[in-house]
Amino acid sequence: MSLDQYLKSFSRLRTDKRWSSFTTRQAPHKPFLLLSIMDLIVQGSITKIFIEPSFELLDTFNTYWNSIMPLGTKT
Repeated sequence: MSLDQYLKSFSRLRTDKRWSSFTTRQAPHKPFLLLSIMDLIVQGSITKIFIEPSFELLDTFNTYWNSIMPLGTKT
């Protein structure tokens, strides 16, 4: 899959419209989770098709969240 195809797929993620104005009424969790999973795959931490919740996945997700989301929003 090319970078353009990934960008197109990311831009079409369905998000829930019930969130606060901090998130422009969208649920930003899906892109953050996908980026976190991709990071862990590249690092070699995720090697199986089935991805289980883990401290490392949560930590990576929180790093993205805290870096990008405005203060006052919580996971």
